[in-house]
Amino acid sequence: MDSSTLDYYSANANDVAQRYEAAQSSLGGRFATAFAPGGRVLDIGCGSGRDLAELGRQGFQPFGLDGTPEFVQLAQEFHPELKGRVIQGLLPDFPVPFGGEFDGVLCCAVLMHIDSTELFNAALSIKRCLKVNGRLLISVPTQRSDTGGGERDANGRLFKTYPPGYLRLIFERLGFSLIDQWGNSDAMNRQGIEWVSLLFQLKSGANTRPIDQIEGVLNHDKKSATYKFALFRALAEIATQSPNSVTWLADGQVGLPVRYVAEKWLQYYWPLVESRTFIPQLNGERPDADKPIKFRKHLHALVQRYAKAGGYSGFRIERNKGLLSPDTQKLLRALMADIEDAIVKGPVVFAGGALITGRVFGYDAKTRQILIPNDLWIELSHLGYWVSQAVILQWAEKTTKLGEGIDVATVVNLLLEKEDERSTVEARKLFSGLDRLECVWTGSTLRENFDVDHVIPFDLWHNNDVWNLLPASKTANSKKSNKLPSTEILRSRKDCIVGYWELLRGKNSQRFDTEAETLLVLPTDNWQNALYGQMCNAIEVTALQRGVGRWPKEN
Repeated sequence: MDSSTLDYYSANANDVAQRYEAAQSSLGGRFATAFAPGGRVLDIGCGSGRDLAELGRQGFQPFGLDGTPEFVQLAQEFHPELKGRVIQGLLPDFPVPFGGEFDGVLCCAVLMHIDSTELFNAALSIKRCLKVNGRLLISVPTQRSDTGGGERDANGRLFKTYPPGYLRLIFERLGFSLIDQWGNSDAMNRQGIEWVSLLFQLKSGANTRPIDQIEGVLNHDKKSATYKFALFRALAEIATQSPNSVTWLADGQVGLPVRYVAEKWLQYYWPLVESRTFIPQLNGERPDADKPIKFRKHLHALVQRYAKAGGYSGFRIERNKGLLSPDTQKLLRALMADIEDAIVKGPVVFAGGALITGRVFGYDAKTRQILIPNDLWIELSHLGYWVSQAVILQWAEKTTKLGEGIDVATVVNLLLEKEDERSTVEARKLFSGLDRLECVWTGSTLRENFDVDHVIPFDLWHNNDVWNLLPASKTANSKKSNKLPSTEILRSRKDCIVGYWELLRGKNSQRFDTEAETLLVLPTDNWQNALYGQMCNAIEVTALQRGVGRWPKEN
């Protein structure tokens, strides 16, 4: 829950509560059809207790939870019948209250105060409160005129406007089914504010669902280091961006080469080691400690070599082009061996130790593959983006407990540190040297003043691989912006896309092939169609899972 928002409600609790009480609930008329008669209903973010009292009047067993202690007290003062039925608790993480097993959960005007990095964990916490077949009724704003086009009002309160489809995807991936959806007027008759309500039913509540395994490891497993966070973040990103990196095995598992995870760890831990402030990643780890994380020594040495040579981006480009010196290659081999050893002997072995189902992963030393249950891999493929966002926040929170004086925001920024979006110099040089250059999207002739467009927008994938960098007119690039290319334009411009790929690969095949592994290992024959097909698949899945618009707009 956003801290500035909580501070406002604490400071103005009585005034806000009085306004809530004076307004008629826009959802009260829906309670009878939303929840089972006489059922136990938990109101998360119950505020003044207005809706809780209405639930009681309609014959339900009402229980309330609110993050503001002043609201907890006022709800019981305004409605004495709620005494002992309202306690303090905060999304995204709170212990299941009042014994759990609720027939219904009401969450009205609450998710708008949850940052996107915490939304996935909030949804999991809500799910834990419900019985199988229990109902969830949520209400969120779809439009606000009091935030000035941003996400905060004049009082500093956070107001996220999550699209209904976005929320539906999150909750349906967690085992909910959407029953109904409708628009609401504003209960306080404020201009420029519109609401939407969604009614879900929990269809799957078994604790052995893959998403529950993930949640169990992240929230309940013992963690002396940050390795488990790094493992799940890597798996989530690989599952969504590089689905062809696994081998589907006959025993109901997939095999993922451990080197792919090690590459992700190199990227994640680089900025943490590079930081001028020592960022511990292990209990008791200090600059002078005898037992640092297993790969810190070699990673620090590599970071130092590139301190004035472009950092991680500079290293990655040199490596992909085959330009590393013999000494650097030797150092890199030692580093990657250390990282792989830490992965295999750490989280791969111990993840799931706190779960009834036991260990989550296996390892095949012969093929050097991490063995992952099929259903877990499929779940990560669907939910990877939200899992990675939730993991980053938990990783940062764990880090602040490992070292004094380190705040969550600092660690989050380091974990989200990405390659320079403008690292497109070499692609631009190659395109500039062509006798005739055309816009990849429109076919118009390009002069010297052109843009290098990220086919899959940088904000979505943070990807500067050369296959993802193609020349475009400034007008087309501006119109496309952070949208994904439409299916129609991808089909009509296939020959141009492939033609540019052939030029890029001809210039430096090692770099092109290495970076194309994000999508697939290029086959010897007809690699163009194989890569084009995988790129189109990646675009369609990203559009579906992230709710991203297409350009030009599809009919």
